[in-house]
Order: sequence, then C-alpha cells, then structure tokens
Amino acid sequence: MSLHTAEAYNADLDQFNAYLVSIGNPDLEQLKSNHVRLWMSDLIQNGLSARSVNRKLSSLRSFFKFLRSQDIMLHNPMTKVVPPKTAKHLVKDIPAPDLEDMFARFPWEEHENGFRDKLLLLLLYTTGMRLSELIALKQTDVDFGRNLLRVLGKRNKVREIPLHPELSEALFDYLKGANTHYVFVRENGEPLYPMLVYRLVTRYLRLFSSASKTSPHVLRHSFATHMLNNGAQLMAIKDLLGHASLSATQVYTKNSFEKLKRIHQLHPRK
Repeated sequence: MSLHTAEAYNADLDQFNAYLVSIGNPDLEQLKSNHVRLWMSDLIQNGLSARSVNRKLSSLRSFFKFLRSQDIMLHNPMTKVVPPKTAKHLVKDIPAPDLEDMFARFPWEEHENGFRDKLLLLLLYTTGMRLSELIALKQTDVDFGRNLLRVLGKRNKVREIPLHPELSEALFDYLKGANTHYVFVRENGEPLYPMLVYRLVTRYLRLFSSASKTSPHVLRHSFATHMLNNGAQLMAIKDLLGHASLSATQVYTKNSFEKLKRIHQLHPRK
C-alpha cells in the first residue's frame, strides 16, 4: 500500500469512527450493516460523489476483513451493504465528417505503412471491433468470397462482421503475397501490440478532429453511434459489437438522445 493510499485509508476509517461517535459509538460487536448504510446516506446527503463513497466503503471492507481474519470480529457489517451506482460517463463519438475528411484527405500513400494504417482505421471504424480483436485478426479470419470477418471476441465467442466490398477488395490487395499469419504486422513481421495501435489511432484522429478523447475504443463508440443515428436496429448493433446483453449496447441510445436534445435547443419555438 502506497503512502497516499494508506493516508486515504486511515482518513476513511477516522471519518467512519467520528460518525459512530456522533450516533452513540456502538462497539465493534454492535456494528451492523445499517450503521454503514446510514453513514453512506449521510455522505451522499452532504454532497459526496458515488465514486468517493465507494472508495470509503472499500476502506471499510478491507478493515472489517482484517478484523475477521484476526478473530477480532465474528461478523462482517458489510455483507448487506449495496454500494451506490456510479454514473457512467458517455464517450463522445468522433463526428462522421471528421472521419470522412481524414480518410479522404490524408496522403496515406506518402507515409511509411500508410496503406496499413488506413486499413486498420477503416476496420476499427466500419466494424466496431475491439482493439484486442483487431490485433488477433488472422488472414484465415477473412472470408473474401462472402466479404466478412470472423472475429474471436470475449468468452471465446466467434461472430461474423460484414465487410464493405470496397474495403474487402482493398484488404485483399494489401494481403496479396503477404507471408504473415496475422492481418496487421510490424516491419519485422511480428503482430501489432495495443500501445502501438493506440498511438497510431490517436495520431491520425488528432490531425482531423478536436474530440477530447481519441482512441481505438472511441472508434468503436463512433461505429455504434453512427450506425444508430442512421437507423440501424439496436439488436443488430449488439450482435456486431459482440455484446453479451442488450443493456451494454443501450448506452448508445443515450449518446443519440443527447445529440437530439442539443439539436432541439436550436428550435425557434423551444
């Protein structure tokens, strides 16, 4: 435990102890889940964020676990404590015009590995695949006859993602004669690694977009959001992204709704 973490841990325990004193200071064996829940409620009412409350609860959880391991306490007051939900921060998509501008205007052919980088970005944006899935993509995963990719996702679940015919043709030209196992490799023939792809994506996106966040994951968000904005069904997007449940995909409806609200602010009769 670092010094900063230890200080925060001790401060959390001191704060909880002060609260217990204020309500009558029950001894350890009198502590119940309700005491923790009341403290949690008091923190929230005093304006503390859910994230900060969760950190304090984590300190308590560690403390009571230690007391139990030392047989100082016979029960754990945290067993029935449900931590507050933290608000999910929506990742903003890269505007479609910015991406179209990048693909059309950047002089890819003048840069080393420019063709590779363009295809890499196109695949991330037009398929919504994860960074790990892109890196692991093998030549045998590309079905040029049917214009699709077979992607190995989470929980070893394979899904098929359609390829635009033009992109399929460009990918075929890129791989023609390539004696490599993976679709995208470095100059030495070894597969790409996450930080390299992250740096590539960020470098190109920042040339054409002022978005605050630029990463492979943002391109995945952009794929889903732009598909939804153009009328794609949520279930279809779920399958393309490889989500296990629809709830994981529904975050994109919030992205679209927020955009609609901003547009509505421009209405003259709002």
